[in-house]
Amino acid sequence: MTTPRTPAPARRPRDRVAALPAALLTVLTVLAVTVACARIPTNGPVRDGDTELENISEIGYIASGPAAGASPDQVVQGFLSVAQLGPTSSSAFAVAQEYVTDEAWEGWDRYARVLVLEEDPELDLTDVPADATEITVDATVRVVATLDERGMYTEEPKTSEFTVPFGLTRSAGGEWRISQLDDGLMLPSAFFGQAFHPTTLYFPTPDLAWWVPDMRWFPRQTWRTDATSEILAGPPEWLQDSTTTVIPQGTSLAIDAVTVTDDGTIDVSLTSTISQASADQRALAAAQLQASLAEGEGRTVVLSDQNTPLTTAGSDAISAPRTSGEAIALAAGRLVRVVGRELREPDEPVSLAGLDPTALAAGPADEPIVVRDGTERIVRVTGDGAPDVLLSGTKLVSPSVDRFGAVWSAQGSQLLVAMPSGAVRTLDVDWLSSRTVRSVRVSPEGARVAIVSSGPSGRLVHVAGVVRDAENVPTGLSAPVQVGASVRQVTQAAWQDEAALALIGQEADGDEAVFLSGVGGLSGQGGLSRAQPGVPEPRSVTASVGTGAMLAIDSGGTLYSRQSSALWSMVSDDVELVAYPG
Repeated sequence: MTTPRTPAPARRPRDRVAALPAALLTVLTVLAVTVACARIPTNGPVRDGDTELENISEIGYIASGPAAGASPDQVVQGFLSVAQLGPTSSSAFAVAQEYVTDEAWEGWDRYARVLVLEEDPELDLTDVPADATEITVDATVRVVATLDERGMYTEEPKTSEFTVPFGLTRSAGGEWRISQLDDGLMLPSAFFGQAFHPTTLYFPTPDLAWWVPDMRWFPRQTWRTDATSEILAGPPEWLQDSTTTVIPQGTSLAIDAVTVTDDGTIDVSLTSTISQASADQRALAAAQLQASLAEGEGRTVVLSDQNTPLTTAGSDAISAPRTSGEAIALAAGRLVRVVGRELREPDEPVSLAGLDPTALAAGPADEPIVVRDGTERIVRVTGDGAPDVLLSGTKLVSPSVDRFGAVWSAQGSQLLVAMPSGAVRTLDVDWLSSRTVRSVRVSPEGARVAIVSSGPSGRLVHVAGVVRDAENVPTGLSAPVQVGASVRQVTQAAWQDEAALALIGQEADGDEAVFLSGVGGLSGQGGLSRAQPGVPEPRSVTASVGTGAMLAIDSGGTLYSRQSSALWSMVSDDVELVAYPG
């Protein structure tokens, strides 16, 4: 959608009307009935309550075309009301076409860009001269996020208000129709998650050991088809050097549809190019599509070379990102283990003699355990031996340990990585050259890193792909994607889920809080970041990917625990530091 971001004119409340409320009320009422009739799970793991509904591609509403004699603003309002339902229904766009001239409809790219709005658009009402044959109706919108043609979600740093024009022409019969409109759709954030399906695409790490998630949003009517096309197209640019693909280049869908049969079979028919892949590669491709399309038990992906089923058995399981191990904490001057909502003595005590611990980190299964000593050293600690100095510098950032045992930190704009061999790598990242790194956290599968930095444009949170050599030594970072743009003054980021970060930032009133932000949008509430209230003045947060558990310490040293989507609860006083592995 090509929309110049020019300031909108001053509001004239009496001269404007909010579009869409009646249509939205109808849709949300039907959705409420759909939710009430959905089957409630009786087994399986505890999961976050923001999961979207499935199979609501045909919502039971009645879409109406333009009424005879409708005014220009009524035509625009009716078009917006019906068009925003198009992603959920095969018939909505057919009705939307009735509001638009044939030429304008042919030129309209509905999914070129989606504007996620704070609230419904407001239309300017203008007196229409009796002899007018052309007129423009302006819609004032307040944008909180955007979605591009590949389903990639971007949260806006702040709400942007601007004007979207709709040109209308009066036909020979006297009826107004839209003859000029920008490409794309506009949806209120409250309805965005119902129209677009949050979909996690998975791409394998180069060693074929872990999946790397890539969150996208696709129209609910066609989400599996769109997701399959994007998997066949390969990973996005920022993950291209951190993942691999085994699907032969040029492979595409043989028919533009991925269907699900009554027995749960997901039929994916591909062009003959797929036959160039080996049996192991086809098995991995099937596993990749299974992970991305199944969404729960009872569904199985079946690949075919057009109409001929392909053998895909024998693929080794690849793990989704998951934190390995329990949290450790510094309480009353000693390291303890956090188990559920209890502090327990470790099986093997760790010596902190002579150290000034200011940050903790651990690798998978506690190998290694590292401590920032003051702000100028990061050391590995053991049971009774002297600490092993891994990194030295000035104002070192709190460490993070990746799955290969490498310890990450930063000094100024440079990233520092201490390898298990003792070698230290310095990563000069061009997009960090004018910034100061404040927080570094590597994801469990080691393919991505979350970085908080400060600079001329303020505090920003980025996630970038980690580029490694054949020995898994980090050699650089990809161009990043921004995360949590609406969260102000972020001081720390931690991986909370495979494609979500826990942040410490400021709310609108200036109070600090823990936030959740999605890498590619957060499921629920229009994809936007949201606060997780319950921890007063948090100064530290850590999380366990795969369980939804989070731990936070407030300014007074009280440790809080949040298991899955439950409320925060107090664990213990007098806790200085806490960290899950990673």
